[in-house]
Amino acid sequence: MFVCSFFDRLSPSTYSALCAVCIGLANLIYATAYEAHVFSVESVIHSVHDRDPNRVGAHDGYYGMAVSNAFYMISTIIVPSLNNYMRCKWILVISSASFAVYFLSFQVLHRYLYFVCCSFMGFALGSFNVGYLGYLTESSTKETLSSNMALSWGISSVSVLAAGVVNFLMAHANSEVDSSTVASNYREYSDTEVRIFFAIMTAVSVLSMALYALLPNKKVADSISKSTKRTKSIKEQVAQMASVLSSRRVLILAPFYLYIGLFFSLWITVIPTTLQFTMVLSKNPYVPMLYGIAFTGGTSTMCVIVMKLSARYPNICCKPMMIVSAILHLSIFAVVVAVVPEWSTVRHNDEPSLLIQPSVWTVIVLAFLLGAADLANNNMRTVISSLVMPKRRQQMFGVSRFYHGMAASALFFGAPALSIYSYVALLTAFLIVATAVYLYTCSYLEKEEKMERQVKRILRRK
Repeated sequence: MFVCSFFDRLSPSTYSALCAVCIGLANLIYATAYEAHVFSVESVIHSVHDRDPNRVGAHDGYYGMAVSNAFYMISTIIVPSLNNYMRCKWILVISSASFAVYFLSFQVLHRYLYFVCCSFMGFALGSFNVGYLGYLTESSTKETLSSNMALSWGISSVSVLAAGVVNFLMAHANSEVDSSTVASNYREYSDTEVRIFFAIMTAVSVLSMALYALLPNKKVADSISKSTKRTKSIKEQVAQMASVLSSRRVLILAPFYLYIGLFFSLWITVIPTTLQFTMVLSKNPYVPMLYGIAFTGGTSTMCVIVMKLSARYPNICCKPMMIVSAILHLSIFAVVVAVVPEWSTVRHNDEPSLLIQPSVWTVIVLAFLLGAADLANNNMRTVISSLVMPKRRQQMFGVSRFYHGMAASALFFGAPALSIYSYVALLTAFLIVATAVYLYTCSYLEKEEKMERQVKRILRRK
């Protein structure tokens, strides 16, 4: 009762910001577990395979991510219908529970069990994104969505730092325990280390379940969610998702959504894997932590910039952000090509890089740029998805993640055959198309909004 009374005394804008902070903190715990494991899953699987090839394949880490993203893609079609039966915070609780099931599978790691449990991770990702974006629209108005998204995502993205710290602690403990027995020049994961690591991740997932259950649940007047039409059944949800997927507006934006899925896969799995497969960086226990610190620094910097500018320029996340983001992404690709050895994506190697020898400083610069770019991507995706089809926002959020999962799944299935140069060439091509379609959509929405204002002025005169 006291908590409810406290919320009632808050102004709508203050309560909205409080909700953004609360879900950002809950996401921080949730995402720490996810990112700590994704940073190292290919290396973990690779280590287990080297000891026992019958248990898992050498690249099952990539294939497992492909399976999880395929189920992620499918779940985005089904999960939005859960909004008919529960508030978004309970969808987030279900998501955390699914993650806990996935993490438990590593206690008895085996190829087929692992792939089955990857489906749980896919469902967890799908339900997380629908629940998270749905919760923001329940507690935000059109005027506060951009700043709330930047605030909550900025807090959430500290998880990359936390995940880096977790990996550092595990690497440091491993180096002390195995320094006298392990002859490898590369990072290796023992069976005991794998079990301890994923037991901790399971506990963190349970903690995130509790935090989501305690999120504020008060309805906000004029929230964006009130303009969203809800479906009555899963059948209707699938039909509506199909109609949204086939909408001309969505098809035009598809390359943009696909690009975000490709870029997300690059920074969260491919780049961290190259750090552990490149000999000059692999045994340095500080690299995962520094990657997380620099990534969080980039995210926080971009978060502050967006929040400051969105108060003065309401449309900052439209054309201006896309132009800045495109330049930022091209800069990232230039750094990646210059620094990362060609085949560090799939195997241990000590090959020279193209231009600049990998070092701690190159890791910091690259991670900072990746963090800034990731926050820009997520802000643009949320804003454009909420504006393109206002009465189908939940479906739009689902569709954006559908394409995200499709791109990531395809990328990870092909990952064992891709060098870092292949990744950069692929992402550059998608970036060019994504930038063009995003700018075109923003121009179309601006014209549409201008026409609506003119119609309203005519009606008022009458």
